[in-house]
Amino acid sequence: MPVAPPPAWPLPSGVMSASNLPTPSGNSLAAPDLRGYRPGQSLMAQARALASADDAMLAALAEAGVPAVLARDLGRALDITPRHFFRDLLGTNRSAAEKKAFTDAPLPAAAGRIALALLRLLGRAEALRGGGPGFDVARWLGRWIEQPQDGLQGRRPAEALGSAEGLAAVLELLETEARRPG
Repeated sequence: MPVAPPPAWPLPSGVMSASNLPTPSGNSLAAPDLRGYRPGQSLMAQARALASADDAMLAALAEAGVPAVLARDLGRALDITPRHFFRDLLGTNRSAAEKKAFTDAPLPAAAGRIALALLRLLGRAEALRGGGPGFDVARWLGRWIEQPQDGLQGRRPAEALGSAEGLAAVLELLETEARRPG
């Protein structure tokens, strides 16, 4: 069995172990191993690691399983009520997701893909908007994804996260938003 090449980009400190995931081009990219995520670990480190992830990496991570506890912590960081976060954004049952979080089980694949898209958005938002004293990028993103946006024909970014094309449009819109002063 051939040895995998070194990661194409270094993992930031605080990201758990890396696995090599094949891409359509046959290359391997380093990706965070989300399955080992536990409450209290750095959600932002995971977001930073996914900020430049491509669609193939997100799909592979979703297929491997996104821990429900990571999604629960993400919803809390975004300051979105659990019922709305799980039911309306992730499209899954809140009670079932909370039980999965308690038992270290993964989300259903479709909900995991959306959670990863949100985590990627969080990483990009931090890179674009920065942090700083008094600014909570996760709470800002949680409010921003719920606001209708002209760039999405009046739709909320949260509504577009279910597809790769929608995520690309939201990422582009986020970059435009980040360039605005204030």
